[in-house]
Amino acid sequence: MRLGRRGFQRFLHRRQFYRLLPRIMVDGVRAGDRRGRVFVAMIGGIGDLVNLFPTLDRLGDTARVDLGTGPGACAALARRHPRLHRVYAPFVYKPIRRAHRRLIERALSPWYERVILLDEPDGAWRTRHAHMSEVYAERSGCPPPPRGAIHLNADDRAAAERWLRECGVKDFVFVVQLIRRDRPFRSWPLGHYQRLLTALRERGGLPVLVHTIGSDETATPEGVIPIEGGDILTVAAMIERARLYVGPDTGLTHIAGALGVPTVSIHLGYPPEICRALGDNVRVVTQARPYEDPARTMPDEVLAAVEAMLEARA
Repeated sequence: MRLGRRGFQRFLHRRQFYRLLPRIMVDGVRAGDRRGRVFVAMIGGIGDLVNLFPTLDRLGDTARVDLGTGPGACAALARRHPRLHRVYAPFVYKPIRRAHRRLIERALSPWYERVILLDEPDGAWRTRHAHMSEVYAERSGCPPPPRGAIHLNADDRAAAERWLRECGVKDFVFVVQLIRRDRPFRSWPLGHYQRLLTALRERGGLPVLVHTIGSDETATPEGVIPIEGGDILTVAAMIERARLYVGPDTGLTHIAGALGVPTVSIHLGYPPEICRALGDNVRVVTQARPYEDPARTMPDEVLAAVEAMLEARA
């Protein structure tokens, strides 16, 4: 079978772990003793890492933990985690390929007491009833966490402060608009977002910041402030300062919940019990049934959750 250019790039992308295995093994030789060493692999996405971090904290109480994860934002978040000894990225493999999993386990087992591959080997996770944070904790031998975690430092917060100061913004509402044509069952219609944004601007009395990075539809109504750049750590530090956060089931929503920011999550697609944002200050707007038409979840439902959240905070 001949691969096109994109197919070949995807083929190489899913085998990036080959380049890192020798480096990890050399580091294992230098360490000299596999006792008390744990290797965890999690490619996943931002939300997966946020829900995994509390478990890594617990593992770090008794072991030296190394993490293999994806590139970009995932690697940046992982390198902020204070309990991780080393972060190897991009540690990308194809979880459904048993040969990949066996190779990783056999290559690293001589250097680690435990090798824990947390990316799902098949699509069965969509039918389970346990939240992904519980699954990660159970497979790692830890108790389930009440919510996710994220680690920021002074540099991240200073970068966010500079961005907000340049925009003349202090108190604000942070909204994520994420529409992906290749994931229609998880994408709210643009018209719904625009109705929501207009209502938030008119009712709330606070500036509305709109994050559209990664969205196929970036148009926003007048009067809101679009965020069109910024690394994941700076954006997370901005979310930390928000008076209210509203967004779909995406990595930034999990970050908001983990930070304790008042959060309204528009949960579309997958059943909420397996992957919803966790946190004491999170309200989840759910569909009548998973995978139904996202357009049937109306902006008024989200606005009602926003008003309930603000009243509870008041």
